[in-house]
Amino acid sequence: MAIAWTTELELGVAAIDEQHRMLVDMINELIDRIERGEHKQGFLDAIQGMKAYAEYHFAEEEALMERSGYSSRVEHIREHRLFADRVGSFNPGGLLHESLEAEETLAFLNDWFVDHIQDSDRRFVEEVSAEVFEPK
Repeated sequence: MAIAWTTELELGVAAIDEQHRMLVDMINELIDRIERGEHKQGFLDAIQGMKAYAEYHFAEEEALMERSGYSSRVEHIREHRLFADRVGSFNPGGLLHESLEAEETLAFLNDWFVDHIQDSDRRFVEEVSAEVFEPK
């Protein structure tokens, strides 16, 4: 169930690809903890860390969208908010005690993230000028 980093997930923008790899590593860590039966504080700490890093990543992407005048910015940001709302609604108690809820959570994270990179993020990168992605 782990996410394998493949060229299909690479967008060709070093900063974004690096952040995506970090998020994939964090999701894979959560998957590993569930598979080992770790439904304790370590799992909750890992998911909280992933949520915080996702918020950072979304803010970075959204700033690039703003700077570039990306035409689908509103829709893309809405996807980010839906993800944050969904992750924010996870029941920590359920995640600690119910392996099924934890597995459903990880399936959501896995599916949403891969789909988002391959569709929404790819459209963003393809539309905007490469100059937007170069460090100033």
